[in-house]
Amino acid sequence: MTTELSPQEQQITVETTQVLASKQDALMQLGQIQAFNFIGKLVTVSELKILQQVKESKNYKGLTYKGESGKLETVSTWDQCCEKILGMSRKSVDERLLNLSQFGEAFFEQAQAMRLGYRDLKALRQLPSDEQALVIESEAVETGDKEAVKDLIDDLKAQHKKELDAEKLKTKELDSQRQVAIRMRDEYQMKAMDYQTELESTKFKADAWKDQTKHLLFEATKYESNAVESLSRLIALRDHFLDNDDLSPQVVEHLAAGLLHSFKTLAEDFAQSWLETSSILEGYLPKMRPSLDVLQELNDSAMSNEE
Repeated sequence: MTTELSPQEQQITVETTQVLASKQDALMQLGQIQAFNFIGKLVTVSELKILQQVKESKNYKGLTYKGESGKLETVSTWDQCCEKILGMSRKSVDERLLNLSQFGEAFFEQAQAMRLGYRDLKALRQLPSDEQALVIESEAVETGDKEAVKDLIDDLKAQHKKELDAEKLKTKELDSQRQVAIRMRDEYQMKAMDYQTELESTKFKADAWKDQTKHLLFEATKYESNAVESLSRLIALRDHFLDNDDLSPQVVEHLAAGLLHSFKTLAEDFAQSWLETSSILEGYLPKMRPSLDVLQELNDSAMSNEE
């Protein structure tokens, strides 16, 4: 008597068949790799392409191997697949896959033919892409001159390290300068707060209002002059920057960004202060005059009273 499968059982059967088929494909592929590995120690592009496919599909999961006790165990990770089935470390396999991906098939095969070592290829990967191209497209690679290729990689590596060290030193100096600028800014802010506290302790007296007014206006004029001086120095820096045609694009970019930020910050701070002050003292706007003119008026008034 034949028992028909239910639709659910049929679906499970189909899915199980598909899983088994994928595992069978993986076993066949890995079997090829094991055969290649026995002969050539995993050096060809074809072998690595098969491995990359197996790794990306993850069909190695669920494969079995004999453990140390002789019992069957199941592969669940790429590490286990490399170690237990391929007999190689995951790091070694991944290094080769990375070299193939980064350098391309032609150079990879040439590097294998020259027997360039792991350290040489790792050093090459760490170079900038334009310097990698110098090696890959060099005459030494075309002619298969291993020692010349190694020397070129070493020279570029030393040059790159020198450039990195110089860049790190420059970054350290810039950071030191930035810290000094931050401290100076914080000190100025503290001085401004101290000055505010000092002003709050000063009370106007009816019989000395002119002297106190002149004192405060003199202070206002002094700080206005300081602000004008700071602005003038910024403008001088800007003009010096614009007049210099020998700056590199990187220097121009950083200078432009920094100067723009400085001018923008000053403009925003002064605009905000002006809006707040005009709102508070808006009734006096029609009579607004320079502090120096008011000081002169007070001096003239004092001299007139003495006469």
